[in-house]
Amino acid sequence: MSTTEQSSSEPPKAGRPSIVETLRGIPGPIWLVLIGMLLNRLGNFLTIYLVLYLTDKGFSATEAGIALGAYGVGSVAGVLLGGAASDRIGYAWTIVGSMALAGLLTLSLVYLDSLPVVIVVAAVIGLVAQAYRPASSALLVERTPEEHHVMVFAVYRMAFNLGTTAGPLLGALLISYSYDLMFYIDALTSVGFAGFALFALVLARSDADPDAEAETLGVAVDGVGRSYLTVLRDTRYLLFLLALFLNAVVYIQHTSALPLQLKADGHSVTVYSALLSLNAFMVICLELLFTKYVQHLPGRVAVALGIGLVGVGMNLYVAGPALAMYVVATVVWTVGEMIGTPTASAWPGRVAPEHLRGRYIAASAFPMQIGYAIGPVIGVAAWQASSALVWWLCGALTVVAVIVTLIGMAEPRRDGDTDGAGADEKSVPPVGEAAGRAAS
Repeated sequence: MSTTEQSSSEPPKAGRPSIVETLRGIPGPIWLVLIGMLLNRLGNFLTIYLVLYLTDKGFSATEAGIALGAYGVGSVAGVLLGGAASDRIGYAWTIVGSMALAGLLTLSLVYLDSLPVVIVVAAVIGLVAQAYRPASSALLVERTPEEHHVMVFAVYRMAFNLGTTAGPLLGALLISYSYDLMFYIDALTSVGFAGFALFALVLARSDADPDAEAETLGVAVDGVGRSYLTVLRDTRYLLFLLALFLNAVVYIQHTSALPLQLKADGHSVTVYSALLSLNAFMVICLELLFTKYVQHLPGRVAVALGIGLVGVGMNLYVAGPALAMYVVATVVWTVGEMIGTPTASAWPGRVAPEHLRGRYIAASAFPMQIGYAIGPVIGVAAWQASSALVWWLCGALTVVAVIVTLIGMAEPRRDGDTDGAGADEKSVPPVGEAAGRAAS
């Protein structure tokens, strides 16, 4: 099974746009998508408060947990569905359909009293609500200059994290008035995101010439090799996916093994909350500044360094129980998150053939979701065997992840040289290694 063809040329040494230049260069349709996504995250209350809502309606905790689990299963499948839909009907239309359906179905929960129906609807909401994610990432790649991709994904992450951080606080405020009001607002923000995406679609069409319209909207025109099997034949890309999976298993330990370790070392829940708040504060306030410099690095170096620091930070928790050591460890893995994630987020869309971009991006989300699902099980089991074992395991998995990252992202790739991909023969350099072609 052959891997993607590689080039031996040296990466060009060129400047990268500043934060201000990147923000100025973001097209209007992409701003609409970013604002719509922020709005959607601010109103994303369902997964956070679904169990409380259902138990308040009279369902048991077990029944509410089953409904939340159904949502989670639907979410994993929804990312894959979104990748396929993006390549078939276009990125903007996928966002419109995903968010409109999610909003309407979320609103219907207020009127449902049958547990089986609630479980089915929750699963379908998870399915459609996550379908927008590959499409939105693909739109960023499609509609922004290549040399802006890493910084644009940092902007995307900042909007996402702002919404994710502020959303639960807004949800708690709404609950003080009414659970139903909270779900009305959740539905409204989803439909609002659909409206922003539809407006972006109109703007994109008005800016595009007829010959380029299909490409502008993210619609495949050649109709060849459009299958997840084609993605799986790209063995170099599979190594990148393996790295994402291993990193997810390590990263998720901050929500599973870390609270157990803190409690065992005599620290309170307040300390755990403070460490999580430190992570969120650093990411929101500093990631754009870090990315200003990280975007100059070759793609594989940025991602490998980020993954490595996440693993080192987790490994440092073994050096407790001093509170200062926990703070240092949290800062280290947070820095790794800020260094590696924007580049890793931009990579799938950059290396994918145009007609498979949605599927490549969706395929990158799938191993991370699996890692987040099984990581807590692995971490808690390892911690119960030995409190130090889980952190040393994080270190060992990180070494493997760094190695496969360096191999999987080793050299500039050619778009379409995956086995059976069949895209045009144009060079696609790794994230962080492309020549600076935008005005600076």
